[in-house]
Amino acid sequence: MDEIKLSYPPELLRKWKLGLLHRDWYRRHRDTFCERDLSNAEGQCHNGYHFGEWYTVRHFRQQGYQVLPPKYLHSTRPVARRKATEILGKAGVRFLERMRKLGGSKLRNPPRPDLLVFRSNPKTFFFVEVKRDKDKLSTAQRQFFPLIEIQFGCEVRIVYLKPRSARRN
Repeated sequence: MDEIKLSYPPELLRKWKLGLLHRDWYRRHRDTFCERDLSNAEGQCHNGYHFGEWYTVRHFRQQGYQVLPPKYLHSTRPVARRKATEILGKAGVRFLERMRKLGGSKLRNPPRPDLLVFRSNPKTFFFVEVKRDKDKLSTAQRQFFPLIEIQFGCEVRIVYLKPRSARRN
């Protein structure tokens, strides 16, 4: 697993929590986010939820990638699910959805990475898990992500997103 460190201006998180960013980012990236993504962001932005994932989507889009946002395999995201199935294949989707025992837990859905990032060639892709501030990989994620890398022959990149510190002169 490759680790990427990104920083965000703290002002952006403040604006996100006030509900001032997600509509703008949704309008700019309609080919990435659906109305359900926007609805989730609107309902949960006050706690900072989804900020890290949306910020990271924008980071990879600026690098020329296409991105499927969180819940790309959920039935409420049919367009994203179709694209993920095109990229991963039906067997790949079944692999990601199969119930497993991970992290010493009971049988449950595996912890899929937050984002599926790809180029226009669907065979060039990788997964991204976003951890903001002090968040860390769970035991189940540490167990499952290497299995994803083996299954798909691609990386699961872990983005550690931290607030940009103020510089002193």
